[in-house]
Amino acid sequence: MEKLNDSEKEFYRLAGLTENGVDLETIQSKIGGVGIEDVANMVNKLSKLGMIEICQIGSAFTYRAIKSEDMEKMLYMEPEEALIYKQIMAAKDQGIWVRSIKYQTNLHQQIINRCLKTLEGKNMIKSIKSVKNPTKKLYMLIDIKPSVEVSGGPWFTDQELDVDFIEQLSKQCHRYIYSRSTNKANPIAIYSANYLGYPTALQIRKFIMDNKISTVDLSIEDIKCLLDILVYDGKIERLIPYAGGMMGSRREEDIDWVYRALSIQEDSSPLSEIPCGNCPVYSTCSDDGVISPASCTYFKKWLSF
Repeated sequence: MEKLNDSEKEFYRLAGLTENGVDLETIQSKIGGVGIEDVANMVNKLSKLGMIEICQIGSAFTYRAIKSEDMEKMLYMEPEEALIYKQIMAAKDQGIWVRSIKYQTNLHQQIINRCLKTLEGKNMIKSIKSVKNPTKKLYMLIDIKPSVEVSGGPWFTDQELDVDFIEQLSKQCHRYIYSRSTNKANPIAIYSANYLGYPTALQIRKFIMDNKISTVDLSIEDIKCLLDILVYDGKIERLIPYAGGMMGSRREEDIDWVYRALSIQEDSSPLSEIPCGNCPVYSTCSDDGVISPASCTYFKKWLSF
């Protein structure tokens, strides 16, 4: 490969510092004594060597470095293949579809199809479908994981929403929260406000992963999505954690919420709603031991609400 002078080496270094590359103003401020013509010569040389690519962000142009391993791959490609490979590489985890490749490269459709087939055959790129646009085929580098916007995250399998997977995980989350929210000795008892046993999303995630309930690596955000479903279904509630009575002025996004299971009657009936359906004293509600709403103090309180 042709040797680079100090200015060209610095240009390449600057172009690799950020994902969007470097602009003309930054080059001239960081590399002393270079004019626009000097920059143009460096751009031409580095572009021919396959070391940088020219990108357009809005109305501005930037120069982005190409990694050495990618440069080596493109040395053995046809010019059209290298051009298409650069566009796919620039798309990263969002992928790029054929129409965009055609627009950006100005190549004939048959040439694009041939190059894509060749690159796929060499296991350098892969084609996937987006959950947002199932009919649109996207191309990305073989070793890149699609973004959540494209793949749908762990809740999608082969671009289909995995309802059974979501339901099973939701049930396990609810069971764990219920076990931390209920006194086994007295299931109807309510913990005091300073109870510290309600789990956080992080603890729930640890329970799911430690017990291998999910083989998919779920993030905290994934767990929070499941918890939101349970909240909307009325099975759990989200609480501000107890902090010794000193809650302070915290923003909602800064709060490490805890979750409490809500009690749900398994066999709901009208009788279960009145005191007689869940009598706390049973046969002691009257002096003669006769169970009677007329002498029940709990029934009178219930009617007064």
